[in-house]
Amino acid sequence: MNGLKKKEKMHISPINKPQIFITMGDPSGIGPEIVLKSLDKPDIWDLAIFVVIGDGRVFKETASLTGFKKCLAVQDVDQTSEGKVFLHEGALNILDPVSFVGDFEPGKPTSLGSKKALACLKNAVQFMKGLPETEKKALVTAPLSKEYIAEIFPGFVGHTEYLRDAYLSEFVTMVMVGDMFSVVPITRHIPLKDVAKNINKQIIKRTLLQVLENRRLISGKENPVIGVCALNPHSGEGGKIGHEEIDIIEPAVEESKKFYDNLMGPVSADTIFYYAYKKQVDIVVSMYHDQCLPPFKMVNFDRGVNLTLGLGAIRTSPDHGTAFGIAGKNIANSESMEQAIKVALRAM
Repeated sequence: MNGLKKKEKMHISPINKPQIFITMGDPSGIGPEIVLKSLDKPDIWDLAIFVVIGDGRVFKETASLTGFKKCLAVQDVDQTSEGKVFLHEGALNILDPVSFVGDFEPGKPTSLGSKKALACLKNAVQFMKGLPETEKKALVTAPLSKEYIAEIFPGFVGHTEYLRDAYLSEFVTMVMVGDMFSVVPITRHIPLKDVAKNINKQIIKRTLLQVLENRRLISGKENPVIGVCALNPHSGEGGKIGHEEIDIIEPAVEESKKFYDNLMGPVSADTIFYYAYKKQVDIVVSMYHDQCLPPFKMVNFDRGVNLTLGLGAIRTSPDHGTAFGIAGKNIANSESMEQAIKVALRAM
């Protein structure tokens, strides 16, 4: 692995503020742009010590594009002495895993760009792990291309699963945090035809427990209303069009109520999101990715945040993709990245 060796510790100074590590994402996407736009805002910049793991040349070019006002302090990770990194005050510190170099053109993803994005993610995890557990720190990941990463890293399905394995976590939950309501998919990046056989009472209960333990972080409320979505239309109509509600979902919800009683479900998807929209439900736990993400993005597209539970570390990201189509045009909206930074700080 390039960059910091396993036994090396990263030394960062000063440490009087929380530390947030931000990955570049795909160098040909909007990641570098939304990172710089977010950090150029005083209400964000003053909140923490920010360390960006990314390509130094890409960030210099992006800084010129966006008119970024602060200095960039670029350090090549491979050339740091004994894994020691000392931050420059008043500048944006960029740590560059220099092993993968090349020309990255906005809007035109390449395998080389995906290698660089993956190297940045690997180094960010190492930096996080290299700091003492007592220090306040978080990881914020900019968007990368799952499709292109999978070509060089077979089996890659997303940040959530990659980080689960990197942190040796037994069970993780993906949460989409929004202003109006938040959503949690029980299953994530799997084909729709495989959803039913991948849900069971145990996975629903484990997901609910992680949500319950983090309900205030997710909702901003001490006692939010948490609703669990049915799998089948009309909640299965008493078993006429599916037994998952009777056999799996309802028992899991009832058993989870011993930990928290402000819990309801299963409720049909065509009803529960109306309740959420009317602010009668704060968190919706759904059975699959595209059951909850479309209604969530309709109302939270520019400000949604992806939060990972169960890592033993804080990780957030913007709730959107690489947006190759608008990369390099200085029109990307940075609100979701800004919110991801704020949620990460709230989680500390």
